[in-house]
Amino acid sequence: MWLVRDSVFIGLLEASPLILAAMGFTLIYYLNGFINFAYGETITYGAYFAVLFNVTFGLSFYFAILPAALLAGGLSVATYLLIFRTALKKGVGATEMIILSVGLSFMLRFGLVLVVGAENDFLSEPAIDYYRVIGVGATNLQLIALVLVVVLSFDLYWLIYRTGFGEVVRGLANNEPLAEVSGINPHKVSVHVWFIAGVAGGLSGIFSGVFALVNPLMGWNLILITVMVSIVAGVGSVRGALIASVAAGILTAAITLISKPLYAEVVLLAAFIGILWYRGARVA
Repeated sequence: MWLVRDSVFIGLLEASPLILAAMGFTLIYYLNGFINFAYGETITYGAYFAVLFNVTFGLSFYFAILPAALLAGGLSVATYLLIFRTALKKGVGATEMIILSVGLSFMLRFGLVLVVGAENDFLSEPAIDYYRVIGVGATNLQLIALVLVVVLSFDLYWLIYRTGFGEVVRGLANNEPLAEVSGINPHKVSVHVWFIAGVAGGLSGIFSGVFALVNPLMGWNLILITVMVSIVAGVGSVRGALIASVAAGILTAAITLISKPLYAEVVLLAAFIGILWYRGARVA
């Protein structure tokens, strides 16, 4: 029982950035139908925006979270308006959109390196307090991240599946021509969705950075596992992305508790491959 209890709690704590990233990434795919690898740079820039406010401007970490997340949302909207919207309007295929997103990812990443350098940066952590929750140790930062993830997850689920805006997004994702005839403005809806996804990505980067370190590759490293989680969940399913990312965090924590972190990554990859193989076998 201790293993189950500790795995669930630690898995939720450790998976907080992944859950946020998976939800934002899935929103963009759900609406526009392509895998956006440049979303990883939204995650990275969210962390660097937090460094800007927290370290350069001297704001408390907690006060730096909101403006950094909002700027990440603005960056996400800018990439949509300046790059992806034009390509989508011209009917560029999904494969070409992926290539475009990879190119944009490299441009944003190495542009960041030119400005801030390739060295690691660190956020100025607030005072760390330690607590025991259901017998497991956790810091105040981990608990705040967990609460934030829970709140945002429920809010996003409610927004997509229980509101009029969610109906509009689902309608636009399922049949854009019909949605336009019904009076839905695809441009306006897309801007809102890309902003929400960007804020989620920025928060993911902020908490990834404060738990470890900030560097130009952090988003790229996280986007790979995010894509795997989203594929396993059924790319485009917000509900599935939430469940799959939580499951991935719990599985990783359980294996780490009884072995080594490297084994956890290997088993997680094997589990992803096994699920995809099983799905393919069922379809065949």
